[in-house]
Amino acid sequence: MKRDILSLDFYGGEIHTVLASLDEETDTLRIRHIWRRPCRSFSGAFVRDMQGAHEELAKVFEDVSKYVSFSPSVVVGLRGNFLSFKRSSGFKSVDSRNRIIGEREMNEAERNSIPVNLSDTLEVVDILPQSYTIDGNIGIKNPKGMSGFTLEVETFLSLAMISHLNNLNHIFSSCECNEYLVLPSSVAEGETLLSAEEKSAGTLLLDIGGQSSSCLLYHKGTLMDGWELPFGMDRLLEKAADLLQNDLETTREILSSYEPESDEIMDEILEDAAEKLLTDIMKELRQSLSYLKYPPLRLVLCGSGADKILLQTAKKTLGVRKARIGIFENLIADCPAEHPAYCGALALLRHALDRETKQLSVSKEETPGLLDGILAKLGLNQLF
Repeated sequence: MKRDILSLDFYGGEIHTVLASLDEETDTLRIRHIWRRPCRSFSGAFVRDMQGAHEELAKVFEDVSKYVSFSPSVVVGLRGNFLSFKRSSGFKSVDSRNRIIGEREMNEAERNSIPVNLSDTLEVVDILPQSYTIDGNIGIKNPKGMSGFTLEVETFLSLAMISHLNNLNHIFSSCECNEYLVLPSSVAEGETLLSAEEKSAGTLLLDIGGQSSSCLLYHKGTLMDGWELPFGMDRLLEKAADLLQNDLETTREILSSYEPESDEIMDEILEDAAEKLLTDIMKELRQSLSYLKYPPLRLVLCGSGADKILLQTAKKTLGVRKARIGIFENLIADCPAEHPAYCGALALLRHALDRETKQLSVSKEETPGLLDGILAKLGLNQLF
């Protein structure tokens, strides 16, 4: 059986859209179509003009309707400085002696990591478990099926301003899309694009778009912090325009036909402009205690601005040992999908499916029988 899945990555002044088909029998994901549509009524996932946003999103769904005859599953990626991130921890006492830890205990511990004093203006949009502790034994990745008296979990919370989420929900509802999964795009990228070795070594994920940038910091395999910055390649364009003594539109036209390493003078101008952009990013990151305490050794660069010149300048400016451009390889695709600008939309698909697989792996609800009651009393029902 095949199922269509649609991801929408709100990316600066654009929406990046990926339509994929999942063959559930073979667990094969095929990328069918990819779009990049300008959406000036959005800034990231922040709605700036309700009527304009409705019209622009409706056009996206109209494009999709040309290829699917029914509503696909929808994953929406959030970006923008109305997002914030926080590390937290939750605790759950196991109800009975030698109770086997199951999905219920894990979910309750994760929910308990939400601060009780969380501002009324914020909503938790994602809880990412990092590691678990059972009876003081730390560093457990998956406690399901283990026994213990106490369960603790370290989590990475993604928070968003409720007012902005409500505006986004209203736009989707007006386009007759009422069921969709919301995830922070940067977290999806970090969890799917980075290797276990990179997370362990300490890596900064840097996604640079046109009007905004997203950053994540990993240290010893743990997601330490995240940032949403309100500037991106527009800052580089401004610097390049100053150096060329041109206006922004003329500079944009020049750069649209430029190929890296094709013109030495332009290479130098763009290196200087890239250094300005990355210096601004560095200033923002250095305001974080997490970044100062755990400076990354590696860099993974993605987004619409990722190219060789920006990569080389970033490696020098940020002082990392290794750097690479992040792309998804070995894709089964009917269209070109390798550009690093599509990392967010592709990551949303993979991250959503990974989570779905994890949820489906737990025991399905069945009508309880005599044996189920006995197992529940013994605390063994979570194993079956």
